[in-house]
Amino acid sequence: MKALDDDDSYSDKLILVQQNLRSMPTEIVQRYADFTEHLDLSYNCLKDLSWLAEFEQLRYLVLDSNRMHESQLRTLTLPLPQLEVLMLNKNEFSDLTTTIKLIKRLFPNLQYLSLHGNPICPDGLNLQPFSTYLKYDYEYYSNFIAQSLGKLKFLDHGLVQRSYNYESFPNYDSQITTTTRL
Repeated sequence: MKALDDDDSYSDKLILVQQNLRSMPTEIVQRYADFTEHLDLSYNCLKDLSWLAEFEQLRYLVLDSNRMHESQLRTLTLPLPQLEVLMLNKNEFSDLTTTIKLIKRLFPNLQYLSLHGNPICPDGLNLQPFSTYLKYDYEYYSNFIAQSLGKLKFLDHGLVQRSYNYESFPNYDSQITTTTRL
């Protein structure tokens, strides 16, 4: 991260790929949070995302290949309503319902989401060896997410299609109460 210390010019992009980060260092948050719109933290080991709430201008977030689970999303306690693009490729999200419920709460205005290479994504791209064990297909997966995230325009590699009806989709709105915490 020496390059950050030597660079006095400010940009709306902050790229900290392969820095072995478990959380964001406080000095980085203080220096860049006010104006960063694009943040790429791919290929780290993030365990704590609570600091993300400081990035109030953030519109584009890449967290690919961080070995993240649903529990890491739970460390973010405040929503990021300004976020439009979220890349979570090649992580370890394994519960579709929980993951999408968290994403809906934390990123209410999300327009682009990519989950390629996670156990929950039956993308057919062979990014995970256990993708063949999924009990649902990509059509179900994509429609479940489209129904859950009403503002979503793009999912994984294509436009969101809201043309299928599945009776087995859970209705979150009737299940969530104001006392429920994820």
